[in-house]
Amino acid sequence: MIKQFLTFSMLFLVAVSQANSKNAQATQKPNIIVIMADDQGQWALGSAAGGEGIVKTPNLDYIAQQGVVFSNAMTPIPVCSPARASFHTGKMPSQHGVHDFLGEDRKYDANWLAGEMLLSERLKSQGYRTALLGKWHATTDSKPPQPGFDQWLSYDALKAGWQNQYQHSGNVLFSENGTNVSYTGVQAWYLTQKAIEFMDTPSDEPFFINLNFVEPHAPFEGLPERLVNRYRDKAANIIRAGGFSDIQSRSNYTLVPMDHQEKLAQYLAAVQLLDEQVGRIVDALQSKGILDNTLVIYTADHGLLMGQYGLYGKTNATNPSNFYEHNLKIPMIVYGGGDRLRGKQTRDEFVSLIDLHATVIDFASGGEKSAEYGPGHSFSTLLEGKRLVNWKRYHIAERGNARMITDGHWKLVRYYQRSEAATPIDYWYDLSNPLAERYDVPPPRETLRELLVSELEAFFSQYETPTFSGRKIWDQPYPNAGAERDLK
Repeated sequence: MIKQFLTFSMLFLVAVSQANSKNAQATQKPNIIVIMADDQGQWALGSAAGGEGIVKTPNLDYIAQQGVVFSNAMTPIPVCSPARASFHTGKMPSQHGVHDFLGEDRKYDANWLAGEMLLSERLKSQGYRTALLGKWHATTDSKPPQPGFDQWLSYDALKAGWQNQYQHSGNVLFSENGTNVSYTGVQAWYLTQKAIEFMDTPSDEPFFINLNFVEPHAPFEGLPERLVNRYRDKAANIIRAGGFSDIQSRSNYTLVPMDHQEKLAQYLAAVQLLDEQVGRIVDALQSKGILDNTLVIYTADHGLLMGQYGLYGKTNATNPSNFYEHNLKIPMIVYGGGDRLRGKQTRDEFVSLIDLHATVIDFASGGEKSAEYGPGHSFSTLLEGKRLVNWKRYHIAERGNARMITDGHWKLVRYYQRSEAATPIDYWYDLSNPLAERYDVPPPRETLRELLVSELEAFFSQYETPTFSGRKIWDQPYPNAGAERDLK
């Protein structure tokens, strides 16, 4: 009897301890680390992490197997600057006004997001220490740091990107909290080290780290030889150079280069380099004993074509702009956080960088509802393993005068013309077809066609600002005005 009583008492104490732990976790704000790769398509992951398995990513595979993978994670726009602006603002390009790649030309030195409240500012209001480490690229303001960041380590804005920030190794000039500093070595290693140092800073506040690598973005050179050598001999057979699609005929500058095999080997080596950095981050969190109170999120700004369909590049690789799945689909892996998520699950719901923005705020605020300013929705409930019957049924993206909607089976790409009186030009793709996006197809039955068109139009009637609308891209200031893509 005494033994039974003691056993019952021990079980009761364990249950109470677990309940107290969960309650404490529910009230304690989590640390949040968002790791963002540059130009990494979902396809360029190990198979366990949701990719095609053509690159070795053991650390990403591990956190994917133990955490949550979103197989239909997509970017709102497959171009660097506007995608990052969407993550930081929680808005579509037609709301925040950044539609294209922002270069370093001093003539266009500007804070393109002036008047917008950034994610970092919202997190500061929730008591977070915040850091941006690596690529910013959401404005061309030469006076860093951006609002809301306690630690800012990005690039010397007066140095052209191709000569500085995109160097994977060598001497890179940074701007650290407004002071110029330099580092010589493997850039990804350095940024990861700075993230670990930020975690070590004594503080009672939770931290948010936005760790933004420039890998695997071009130039496809300068990656560690020990990694490149793993892919050189087999790269030509991983993605063959002879692909074709009907939209390829409208491509203007990014056909597969002669040295495709070397470039692809460098690209895959860059992905594996990032995988190693993820391992360092997870090891650091475990050694510090804070993994259960830290959410680690691995994603990218958008994908990239590396020879698929006979093309290199993103949405601007063709004229008109393309919305290939290889460009749209991005990694979205969530790991850690203790009982805040139910691990070992793969979700097939549509999620985007804008939803990630909302999710970070949700966790940081303890679930407080804020005023809606963009189309994003927190996917924290999905992380718990629950189903939401009213979760969005479509993914919508844009680039300049082109807009896209997909339900996962059908995809509509609509090109608006300069004259508002002109009828938009539509292309339809059947993603269930083995040829998928290689050729456009006749539209679906009338009811489905009208539904997708009406959903696309209704979405932008709610989430666009007349001044910044992609339908008015011809009237936007440079370089946005370069985002229009007329049909030949």
